[in-house]
Amino acid sequence: MDYNKLYTEFKIAVPECISFCEEKEIENFIDDTVGIHVSFGMVIVPYILYVVDNQKDKVIQEIFCFMEQMAVCPDIKVQEVLDFTILEQLIDEEHYILQKCKKYMGMNTLQHCEKIEEYFY
Repeated sequence: MDYNKLYTEFKIAVPECISFCEEKEIENFIDDTVGIHVSFGMVIVPYILYVVDNQKDKVIQEIFCFMEQMAVCPDIKVQEVLDFTILEQLIDEEHYILQKCKKYMGMNTLQHCEKIEEYFY
């Protein structure tokens, strides 16, 4: 995974997200200049919440597989996007939403999540 191309890599790994992402990009003035954390925070996290809420199982599996790859990526900046942008926002949601998400997390993503939760509770 390449930190600078992470947003594009997500859209390639989860092609079903394209129209949702385009809509959110327009809505939030997201372009190539805003940075990876902003793109993930304002576009990808809402997409994750949308697919989990709508129980789109195939897409959910693709997303959480991508997140698991982020969790084990040797590039610490990629792991920081997972931890500080995706997981922190999911933890900050209603408890039942986080519990839904946890069901789909791989072992490494779940470890990251539980470590971050320690700071929230």
